[in-house]
Amino acid sequence: MAPTREMSLETKERIVKLLEEGNSSRMVAKDVGCSQSAVSKIWTKYKQHGMVVKAKRTGRPRKTSKRQDKQLKHKWEEAGANVCDRTVRNRLKEMGFQYRKAKRKPSLTPKHKRTRLQWAKESDESRICIGQGDDAGTFVWCRSSEIYEEACLKKTTKFPQSLMIWGCMSGKGTGEMTVVNSSINAQVYIDILDSFLIPSIEQMFGDNEIIFQDDNASCHRAKTVKAFLGERHIQSMSWPANSPDLNPIENLWWKLKKMVHKKAPTCKADLATAIKESWHQIDAEYCLSLIKSMPQRLKAVIQAKGGATKY
Repeated sequence: MAPTREMSLETKERIVKLLEEGNSSRMVAKDVGCSQSAVSKIWTKYKQHGMVVKAKRTGRPRKTSKRQDKQLKHKWEEAGANVCDRTVRNRLKEMGFQYRKAKRKPSLTPKHKRTRLQWAKESDESRICIGQGDDAGTFVWCRSSEIYEEACLKKTTKFPQSLMIWGCMSGKGTGEMTVVNSSINAQVYIDILDSFLIPSIEQMFGDNEIIFQDDNASCHRAKTVKAFLGERHIQSMSWPANSPDLNPIENLWWKLKKMVHKKAPTCKADLATAIKESWHQIDAEYCLSLIKSMPQRLKAVIQAKGGATKY
């Protein structure tokens, strides 16, 4: 029997993320392309160790110390992918290093990291395009001579039609959502809050006090916006810059875009309809799972000393 190919660390982390968001193991297995039993094993291991760990394997004993391993890694990074030193390259592979595409994350300055770390210890809008939502890529089986055949291509649009939307959520589910047909300044944002946030608060929380969280867009932090929220006795949460990984609604936007993409809209009118239908299909249980993920997000920021996290 041929040996089974070990699942990549990136795939394991994606499985954990999807399960933490409340998705079923069956849906997760289908999403990443593996069996349900593999998903269950990874989830069990994650709950036991608090992280996605690779299985220990027997093999030849180490020939370098951890300090020497760090020196090798540093040498590799200085030389880049075209390094000719096979000893360095092979030893790094033995240590589990892979030369892979770097993850895209917001640039964090030391000040950003300090602010994120302090915020973690003390404790929107989105654009949807036609054809968006399949960020993981499309895979096809083909021969090397067929890679440019029509059936093997993923067609893209140079200037895809898109819509800007505003929506809100809480642990009780999604609130109001609207398509925004103009650029957003302070007054437009106040009108959105008055027409859609206030009714959402009243519907979900009644007269109870709430804490409102949005990001640091300039129109969100305008004096007139602060005054509007103050007049309505809505407390606004402080928020560290460049921190989408701390904002649960970013996961909701990702899920919404995937749902809209499956409906395959072909024009703006279809796109608007698909967005509204998908928004109302997002259940309260999913929203609650995102809110419940906040302790893990804060813990991850603290462990990263304010740096980037997997979320």
